[in-house]
Amino acid sequence: MDIPSVCGWPMAGSKEDGQQRPRVTLVQERSGVDGSFLLSMLLTNHLKANRDNRVVLFTTHHNAAHYAAACQKLTFNTSSAIQSKHLCIVDMLSEMYNAPSTMSGSVILQFVHQRLSELPLENTLIIVDDLTFYGVMQPADGDNVVISFVEDLVSRCNRQPGSSLILKVNVADCYERLCAHLADMTDTNVTLEPLPSGSYNECDGILTVHRKCPYPLLSALCEQPKTVLFKVHDRNVHTFRRGEAGIKNL
Repeated sequence: MDIPSVCGWPMAGSKEDGQQRPRVTLVQERSGVDGSFLLSMLLTNHLKANRDNRVVLFTTHHNAAHYAAACQKLTFNTSSAIQSKHLCIVDMLSEMYNAPSTMSGSVILQFVHQRLSELPLENTLIIVDDLTFYGVMQPADGDNVVISFVEDLVSRCNRQPGSSLILKVNVADCYERLCAHLADMTDTNVTLEPLPSGSYNECDGILTVHRKCPYPLLSALCEQPKTVLFKVHDRNVHTFRRGEAGIKNL
């Protein structure tokens, strides 16, 4: 089972390619699990699906080199995509370090909006990794500022045909209110969490996907949440269900 398909994204080159993908996806990662592998897979899948597709990645949790290496392991040439301007990786920490003046607070959010205004966003996937960074940089009113920032991003995506948004956030107790508000603005929620029984060599964690029903009155008839176990290998990610051979004790 492919990770993008589990998350509701049609696999590039498959029969399901061409189906509508989620407009706004929220990736919530708990401590002990790194969700960068998921972002890398969705990023490469989107670029492979159509030659007109583009990706803009704002990264703080990892640097640009990390994602370039991750995509390379997935047999995707990031150098070619960057040169053709189909992939733009904005390393926020590097931008802050090289800025001629101090970048903090609202200046950082203005910088993100400015970069987006300079790029063509049609058929573009915008990825923000991760939102908790922007909240930390707004100590006085972090949650409200980030929520307003996300509302602007969602509005921008809704105005652009074929554009999508992926947001990643850490699910710590101190971000409970922020996560609740973000979940209300998204149509697909993905949760990454470690095994409750502890670490295990053959499994890195649990991935749960919940897709919202566009018709509230029919929510009971909509697709139920999907849950799979995953193991991140050097060049791929293996998914399996509870009870499969070799993982009977999970």
